[in-house]
Amino acid sequence: MSLWLVGLGWVGMLMAQGAEQTLQLMESALRRGDAVQVARLLAPQVEIFLSGSPRIYSSMQARYVLQEFFRQNPPRTFTLLHKGRSENILYAIGSYISTEGRWDVSFFTRFHQGRYLVEQIRFEPVGE
Repeated sequence: MSLWLVGLGWVGMLMAQGAEQTLQLMESALRRGDAVQVARLLAPQVEIFLSGSPRIYSSMQARYVLQEFFRQNPPRTFTLLHKGRSENILYAIGSYISTEGRWDVSFFTRFHQGRYLVEQIRFEPVGE
């Protein structure tokens, strides 16, 4: 096997590890209601859907929006239910259960400059 092919396999492994690491970090941050950790994974501009009203925020603004959401809806748990990847896009769907209710959560990332950055997060209330 040529060195070039071996190199491509190594790059592919790094991208896959980056994908899994991103999913693990997001899952952990959502489980704890940690807006600071989520913000570290955000693209410079991120679209956030809260109760059906999409808005685009800078990553810093998004951090404060998420902090307020987590303050009003303290987490009991977050469970990742499904994940997928298509070329340079990574997505996941999960269930966020707080002391105040339950939300279906989905987030979409794009591979950019060597890592996956979250470009969209959706919180959709369940049972409303």
